[in-house]
Amino acid sequence: MAASRINLSFFCFPKRFALEDFVAAARLIRDRYPRIIPAVYSTARWLPTGLGIVRQLARPTLSVELDRVRPVRPVRGTVLRHVTISKLDELRRLDAAGIPVPRWTEIVPETRLDPAEWGPYVVTKPSNGLRGAYVRVRKTAGVRYREAHEFEEGHLGREAPMIAQEFVFTGHMPVSHRVLMFLGRPVVAIRYEGRVQRPLTGRYEFSATGGHSIVATAKGARVSLVFDPDIIDLARRVHAAFPEVPVLGVDVIRDAETGRLYVLECNPSGSTWLLSTRGGKRMEAEFGFDLRSQFGAAEVIAEASADAALRLAK
Repeated sequence: MAASRINLSFFCFPKRFALEDFVAAARLIRDRYPRIIPAVYSTARWLPTGLGIVRQLARPTLSVELDRVRPVRPVRGTVLRHVTISKLDELRRLDAAGIPVPRWTEIVPETRLDPAEWGPYVVTKPSNGLRGAYVRVRKTAGVRYREAHEFEEGHLGREAPMIAQEFVFTGHMPVSHRVLMFLGRPVVAIRYEGRVQRPLTGRYEFSATGGHSIVATAKGARVSLVFDPDIIDLARRVHAAFPEVPVLGVDVIRDAETGRLYVLECNPSGSTWLLSTRGGKRMEAEFGFDLRSQFGAAEVIAEASADAALRLAK
């Protein structure tokens, strides 16, 4: 008896996830996997989305929610969706999975950091940070808790706890990597090299007060495609810690002296699809590469989704 057919539904918000990427993947799935019935729905149009959910009732289904489906929700089958969690909980989850992250702690009233354990400088950052905002290097001995009202207007420390994190020396200029993962497979892997006014001449060669920027992704950064298998393998391990999340933007850094890799964060909320963001398009225009062709975006989406559907649809 032939295996029953199954549904594979993609739910995308067009301004965040380009529909054409998933339409192209659905076409490949349809040609290669006769058992799978793929469909792509725009969450900007709730009526077709609702009708698509009704159609799911007839057979086993995997729904890949690249955007939360409102006001209706899938009622049958497995749903993979993004999660909104605090940076503290994200780091705890990475720690629990054995992912190498720089040593970190929440800054609380009792916080006193020993330079003998943490090194002379640490990185401080808001636990709800975005695009490197308010990430600074500070002298370890001087890190202290501050009440929310003590931060200036607009500082993210007024809204969420601050974190102290071990400083990792990535080179004279700050360097980081972003691996965009879809269901555990790389879609894009890029390298950022920041442009700073005061390049480091050594690991701890900061000014006496710290305050040095180490954000590799700040304005003016140089961006290139990267094919480093160790970085990509580490990103795969991160996906294994968040198996229910369709898309992760895994940020990886390498210690320039030891070569050791660390994960800074993985952005499980899903706002990382470089293929359709203004930032991604600017990179392509400025640096002359094509993000979709690096690993074959449609191919990756198709094969990863088909594999997931055959395993998880119910």
